[in-house]
Amino acid sequence: MACDGKRGSVQFMMHSNAFCHGRVTSELVACAPTEQVDRAGRQGKGFCMTNRFWLGGVSALAMTLCASAAMAQDAAGTAPQSADASSDSLIGDIVVTAQRRSERLQDVPLSVTAVSGADLTRSRVNDASRLQLLSPGLTWGQQGADSFPAIRGVRTQLVSAQSDPVIGFYLDGVYQSRTQQQSIPLFDIARVEVQRGPQGTLYGRNTFGGNISVVTQLPTKDFEAGFNAAAGNYNLRQFDAFVNLPVSDTLQLRVAGYHSEHDGYVRSTTNPDVRFNDEDQSALRASLLYTPTERLEVQVHAGYWERNDAGGGAYGYKTVGTLIDPATGMRSINGVPYAVNPSVTNGSVFVNGVDIGVPVTGDEYHVQWDYQPTEYLREKYVNGQIGYDFGGVAIKSITGYTKFRSRRSGDLDQSSMVFPAAGVTAAFAGSGIQQPDTDVKTFSQELQLSSTDKGSPLQWIVGGYYFHDMVDELYSQVYTAPTATALSTRSRTEIDTKAYALYGQATYSIIPDTLRLTAGIRYSDETKDYVITNFTAPAGTFNFDTQTAARGAGQAKFNKVTWRAGVEFNATRDNMLYASVSTGFESGGINNNSNNALIPPSYAPQTVTAYEIGSKNKFADGRIILNASLFYNKYKDLQITILDPLTNLSYYSSAGAARSYGAEFELKTLPVDGLHVDLTAALLNAKFTKYVRPNPFGDTATVDLAGNRVPTSPTLKTTASISYDADLGDHGMISPRIDLLYSTKYYSTDYNTVLDLQKSYATVDASLRYTPESGSFYVEGFVNNLTDKAVIYSATLGGNARIQESFSPPRVWGVRLGASFR
Repeated sequence: MACDGKRGSVQFMMHSNAFCHGRVTSELVACAPTEQVDRAGRQGKGFCMTNRFWLGGVSALAMTLCASAAMAQDAAGTAPQSADASSDSLIGDIVVTAQRRSERLQDVPLSVTAVSGADLTRSRVNDASRLQLLSPGLTWGQQGADSFPAIRGVRTQLVSAQSDPVIGFYLDGVYQSRTQQQSIPLFDIARVEVQRGPQGTLYGRNTFGGNISVVTQLPTKDFEAGFNAAAGNYNLRQFDAFVNLPVSDTLQLRVAGYHSEHDGYVRSTTNPDVRFNDEDQSALRASLLYTPTERLEVQVHAGYWERNDAGGGAYGYKTVGTLIDPATGMRSINGVPYAVNPSVTNGSVFVNGVDIGVPVTGDEYHVQWDYQPTEYLREKYVNGQIGYDFGGVAIKSITGYTKFRSRRSGDLDQSSMVFPAAGVTAAFAGSGIQQPDTDVKTFSQELQLSSTDKGSPLQWIVGGYYFHDMVDELYSQVYTAPTATALSTRSRTEIDTKAYALYGQATYSIIPDTLRLTAGIRYSDETKDYVITNFTAPAGTFNFDTQTAARGAGQAKFNKVTWRAGVEFNATRDNMLYASVSTGFESGGINNNSNNALIPPSYAPQTVTAYEIGSKNKFADGRIILNASLFYNKYKDLQITILDPLTNLSYYSSAGAARSYGAEFELKTLPVDGLHVDLTAALLNAKFTKYVRPNPFGDTATVDLAGNRVPTSPTLKTTASISYDADLGDHGMISPRIDLLYSTKYYSTDYNTVLDLQKSYATVDASLRYTPESGSFYVEGFVNNLTDKAVIYSATLGGNARIQESFSPPRVWGVRLGASFR
């Protein structure tokens, strides 16, 4: 085997620390006996599988589908690759659990990208936002710790107490209920699986657009330890480490830690002390693996994560302007863009007495805030899995408990102006801030029963799921005065969610190893009890002590049946065609302004029906892997964020419909030994088909947005990762790598205005790594966003129809060092 000898053995050990290049690991999985594949998958011992455009895209997919069938006759007479072949001749397989059982990625009839821990480290993926470099069709915006993922025309709108994620996020099999939890740092990871399209049968609620599953490294039976350390511009300091301790033959312990900090890259032009979009976070995780018998396995994971920095401000840190009718000087949906002071409405005195047309100065990384924003997040969790194989049938229990805390603040008017303006009478002088303070407690319990006889024509899984989530958020708009703290508005939102589900899925092989049919169904039932308390000050006062409370309480119930049906055809073991139709839903919710008679207290679930055909292929003795898919999704009762122009209050409503269709491709190649070339492409057409809403610009009562593009949905997004391991013999190895991303234009809000348009762009990340012949350490120079491109990460239409945006980090460069011990 290629892993014989000094460097090979060290590479295998380094994989557990996410250092290796994947070649040795892929061989180990390929050579593993069948009964070891499940365990190899859990321990991450695998490698990553990973309008003029439309004709080319569809043609390419058609060629791929035809090639799969054509390869059958040729492959039938070709001997399979021997197990002891050089690992450099194979890209290899990764074992995934996308269908809630361990299986080769190339055998899964779904659009799934799986990224190994090795590739995560090599591409400097320290959180989920950088997964868009490695997965087709995934676009990710980030604002401090607020995550805004988008897949196939499904995008995250707001991060709030009453909204649930539209893209599911699982940590070691446990669902994470808040979108901010998707920002948890990724360290000592076995693999990450990105599933595109609704996962309504096996995963259920809130996997409306797809699912991201993070699997951490399990303990192993050997002592090992390692670390990565980095330093760079913006005073970057980053460190992660792990140690694996075999307590006994049946009990192993693994402890991993992470810390990252850097200075903020956004500054205020009016207050030199204001600086944000920095980072200061730490995390610690301990994992236990107990296997007293070959049939019983117990996993326990306990973790702590804390982030305490300035964050990215609330709802976008940069006001870029609004649309104005030049003839009237009033806001208009059909107007032209003006860079305006955010505290001005329709040319009249609102805060500072400055008329519309006064420019907002500074580039994407300079603002006019006079207030230093803050961000504090803390998470504590305990997850556990217990599995027992009875022989032919296995049972698994997955339990999770999480306490999550989020406290953020931002400049309310996003300007340097203070109350009152010259000549304006007010009760005090000061500057406004907004501050949401959220506490979440979540418990979930899942029980699965599944078949384990891989020789049987029928493979099945059934399960039950219970979920309990308690959210308590206090939202305040506070004005700091010279002598006291005064209050404008304050509300408290308490939501208690209980959800239950039963599900099952079966796959029957009509022709062994060739033709299979799959059917699955899930019933979900959910109840949300809520209490909303709004505090109001008497007219002309801004004092905590004089607040009066209006309290509203109620209950919202939802239930849904989701299902999936599919067919799979294997021309050969390495060439598969599949087709499926599936459904999914996003849970309904509560509006935290429900005490207002003009705002509905709750909103209904949104639903999706998804059609997909695809192909998964391995060619040239495993040196080429090509996966492709075509999809069509139909979305109904879309949950949309509405800004009431009369009250300036935002709320959710189920009032829209959309459709999306497209094609996705993943190509992994090993043209010559040591050269890895990975390409992805996603073609997407996503538009609203029904969408009438109140007009926040105020020039008309409503506005019809049907035909507008769904935000964060570029027509074409492509990525390329190219690396080469140049063997220097006794002098070690040099490994250059480049990661490219290109995206056509897209809009960032539902209104599709010139102000929220992100033009076509390209970004480049690069690194150069040296590893000595012993393989015991590496040193690397790197740069992210080499072209220093500012990309719109998120956009929000705020009060007075002002558009607020956040942008990607600027160029970041540094040096990284890693070592491992065994």
